[in-house]
Amino acid sequence: MKKRYLILLMLGAFSSLWAAGITFTFSNVLISGTSPSYYEFDVMAQADVTGTRIGDNQVYINYNTLGFGSSIVSAGKVTVEKGTLLQGGSAPAFYYNIVNVTDNTESRFAITAEYVYPDYPESGNELPTTPTQLVHVRIEIADNSQSSGLSFQQSLMDGQQYESDNSTKYNPVVASDTENSSLNPSAIKRADNLNIPTRFEMKTNFPNPFNPTTTLRFDVPKSTRNLELSVYDVLGKEVATLFKGAVQPGSYSYKWNGTNAGGEAMPTGVYFAILKAPGFHAAKKMMLIR
Repeated sequence: MKKRYLILLMLGAFSSLWAAGITFTFSNVLISGTSPSYYEFDVMAQADVTGTRIGDNQVYINYNTLGFGSSIVSAGKVTVEKGTLLQGGSAPAFYYNIVNVTDNTESRFAITAEYVYPDYPESGNELPTTPTQLVHVRIEIADNSQSSGLSFQQSLMDGQQYESDNSTKYNPVVASDTENSSLNPSAIKRADNLNIPTRFEMKTNFPNPFNPTTTLRFDVPKSTRNLELSVYDVLGKEVATLFKGAVQPGSYSYKWNGTNAGGEAMPTGVYFAILKAPGFHAAKKMMLIR
């Protein structure tokens, strides 16, 4: 009987140390500004069970040095702002602080946030079971012909994610998401109006026929992580992927210059603009005349 009681105590202690899992993802990619342009995105977090409150946490992000440069924190190319999960309190008694943003390698940086009142874990913010903004990141673009190449370094994030008592660790830590959108500031442009579309829709390009450029327009009714805009020829061969990544709700446009993925001008002919999103697929016929 005593042996069974001890085993139950040990299991209870173990479960208190490893209470719930946490998952990190990228979302809400946006390219802003001109000369310089910036690549902005959110790091999202979610728990795998309800009822936990987030405490100290640390995120490691890998990036494409060809697109952003090397050691971008020390170079002054990165800004990090607290997201929804790190809000609360007022100066100087904020509940959460971003205490450090630092280069980990030439192609990776780390963000460290703290919950400052672990003696009052009930005051921490609840970590929902749906993706919620942890931080907003803005990186200056060095070469817009590249893609972002974002990924998490999950091996370094294991054991660094705490509940609001700052002793109970989230486990497992899942940080396998990637984000590799184009850094081209003209890749897609979001309309300034605040009207949110009610459905996915791809509209006829204008002008059509065209030479040398045409504008593709489409509507997105909800936050979408895996949206892809591409062009194919009449044989079904992909000419170019114009955009691939996450977008917020809104109306978007892309100006295609009639070139392929290598920047070579395509000949006169019929082409198809293809828009794909989870549960949606649309194509529009285009005529390029040289």
